[in-house]
Order: sequence, then C-alpha cells, then structure tokens
Amino acid sequence: MENKELNKMGVKPILPLLLSMSLPIVFSMFIQSLYNMVDSYFVSLISEKAFRAVSLSFPIQQIIISCGVGIGVGVNSFCSRKLGEGKFKEANYGIINSLIIVCFTAILFFIFGVFFTRPIFKLFTSDIEVYEMGIVYLSIVCIFSFTCLLQISQEKTIQSTGRMIVPMISQLAGSILNIILDPILIFGYFGFPAMGIKGAAVATIFGQSVGGFICIIYLIFNNSEIRLNFKEFKYNHHITKAILNVGFPATLMQSITAFLTMALNRVLMPISEVAVSVLGVYYKIQTFVFLPTYGITQAILPVIGYNYGARKKSRIDETLKIGSLMALVLMVIGTLVFQIFPSKLMSIFNPTPEMLEIGTIALKIISISFIPATITVVSATFFQALGKGNYSLFVSVLRQFAIILPVAKLMSYIGLNYVWTAYPIAETIAAIVCIILGKKLYKEKISIIP
Repeated sequence: MENKELNKMGVKPILPLLLSMSLPIVFSMFIQSLYNMVDSYFVSLISEKAFRAVSLSFPIQQIIISCGVGIGVGVNSFCSRKLGEGKFKEANYGIINSLIIVCFTAILFFIFGVFFTRPIFKLFTSDIEVYEMGIVYLSIVCIFSFTCLLQISQEKTIQSTGRMIVPMISQLAGSILNIILDPILIFGYFGFPAMGIKGAAVATIFGQSVGGFICIIYLIFNNSEIRLNFKEFKYNHHITKAILNVGFPATLMQSITAFLTMALNRVLMPISEVAVSVLGVYYKIQTFVFLPTYGITQAILPVIGYNYGARKKSRIDETLKIGSLMALVLMVIGTLVFQIFPSKLMSIFNPTPEMLEIGTIALKIISISFIPATITVVSATFFQALGKGNYSLFVSVLRQFAIILPVAKLMSYIGLNYVWTAYPIAETIAAIVCIILGKKLYKEKISIIP
C-alpha cells in the first residue's frame, strides 16, 4: 500500500504539486548557480589566465556532471514508473544498480585524470602558465569524480519519489561549504596554505562529498517504500539496462554541451583567445537561467512518469501545460536580464576591456535563444519520462552539435560577432523538431490511454 506522501503525484492538484516539488529544486539550483558564479569569481581574482584554465577544464568537468545527471535521470525515470505501478521492490533494486554504475564510471574518470589530462590540454593552449594550472585543476576533478557522480545521481534518485527537500539540503550543504572553502583554500586564510587554483578544485570535492553523504544517509535510514537496502538486493541486468536505456542517452545529451564547448574553443581561438574566456563566462552566467529551468523539469519528470505508469492521461496533460508555462516564465526573465544588463554580468569576472567589449555583444545575441530553448528542454523531459531517451539524445545532438557547430564555423569567416548567432539559429530549428516528435510520441503513448 502506498503512503500519502508517495500518492501525492497521483492525486494532488498539479499546480500546487509542481510548485511544492519544483520550488525546493529551483532554490537549490539558484544556490548552485550562485556557487558557480562565486567559484569562478574567486578564480578570476587569481588572473585571467587562471580563469581561462578553468574554462578550458570546464568541458571535461561537464562530462563528469553529465554522467551523474544521466545516471540520475535513468534511475529517476525507472523508479518513478515502478512506484506508479506499485512495484516498490523493483524501485529499490534500481537504487543499488545506479550505485554500481556510479562506481564503474568513477573508475573510468580516475584513469582519465591520471593519464589523459596533459594530452587534452595540449590541444587547446600553447600558454605554459594556462597549461600547468589547467592540469592541476582538471586532474583533481577527474581523480575524485566519484563525489560528483554520487551526489548528482542520488539527488535525482530521491526526487523520483516526489521528495525534493532532501536533494535541496544536499545541494545547499555542498554549495555553501564550497563557497566558504574557496577563498580559504585559494588564498590561504585562517592558517591554511595558499593553494591557488588547486584550492578551488579541492573545495569543490569537499562540497560534493558532503552533498553525496547526505543523500546516502537519507536513502539508508528513511522509512518510505524506496530505500537503500543491500541485504535484499539481487542484481538484475534488466534493471541496469532499463536505467541505461534512459540514462546513457541523457548522459550523451548533457555531454554534447561539453563537446560543443571544446569545438567552439577551437573555432574561436584563431580569431581571439579572449573570446574563449568570454564563452566560459557565458556558460557560468547562463546557469542562472537554465539550472532553475532544469529544476522545473526535474519536478515534471517523476510526475509524468508516475501518472504514465498509473495510466492517468489528464494529469499528464495538465503537468505538461503548467510545467511548460513555468519554464517559459523563467526563460523570458533570463532573456530580459541578458538583454538589459550584459556589461554588468560580464563585469562580475574582472574582465579586461577587450573581454568586456566582446562579451557584452555575445551575451545579447546568445540570449535570443533562451525562449525557443524552453520547448527543447521541456520536450526532452517529456521524452525521458516516457522512457524515450533516444528522442532526447537526437534533439540534443541536433541543437548542440549538428546545427550550431557548422553554423558557427561558417559565421567565423564573416566575423567574431556572427559566431554567436549560431545559438538562436540552432535552438529555433531544434524547437520545431521537438514539436513534431512530441506530437508523434503523444499520439503513440498518451492518446491511447482511456
């Protein structure tokens, strides 16, 4: 028998349900965005080259985050559907299967951190100072990737039950600790040695460790139908496959941004190396827009998954309608901020005059893409909730690689400012494709529900 707290995804009015589930996530996403800003701010105080080193490390760091998100999305989709079907034991098995995937993935990144960080950095900079700082930062992040993978994946596991407070506490604790430790470890306050860029990486690892620990403790000791219980676990490769069927495409989908960033860095460097730093600033600032929007979609995903498993068509329809409107409001606000205050946003990172000039124009052009991105982000969640991770992957490849990269390369022959137009062009085309695929999937999966 389900308890009332789990049952809320099947009976509670959609608007209050999404607000109660999404607000804690949006708040924690806001804190995480603030952490990203503060983290980058302290690194920029070291030097512009230090900031560039972290910017060049960001794609690999994003791949690690993407793996955590992918595993989490996979287990979230699996567990929410099993809970909707009343199959609690299978949902429990999904948690431990996700931890096995986390451990295997962490081993791969450990190997990468030890052997491949130097060859990677040689591809993107000839500046020895940037090169050396980047190696230090990226090696630490990769070798200790387990902490990031654990925190992100298990936050999403808990979200599959409709509980959003614990993931919020996890993110808050990790982000706040990181913000506190950043200046202490970077500049050597309170008797600590000044570690420079190494201190920023160490602070990140400590914050993620605390966040992951909070999630694991909750999953072991909570009294709901879904909990971490190793004694009753029996490995089932079908469950692992079900998680990966959604999670692997989600990982690739999230990782495409990282590969795009590396490719765009290669496009921008012959024009201006300062533009590489501008691109890094954009990805830091845009988290204030996209992470809260992803927070909304993280609330949408388990609600759709649960009600799809429970065969409740009207609740799926209402969730899509209200969730899309909430995401659109956030994107409109983000667009207005980028259009009105681009120079102030750039000024946060102690820019050189050249960096400020390039960045002000870039932010205004790129932010045009935010509104059509609402359709692609919500559609991706809809696809994932119904177990169609391949649809999400296709759309992400389209919007973040197949269109944007060739357009950016073509525009680079005209001038630097034209390169940024690749973002709104790609998002608009991808949004049209999402509408077509969404209507097709809705007809096949939702319309047939009595």
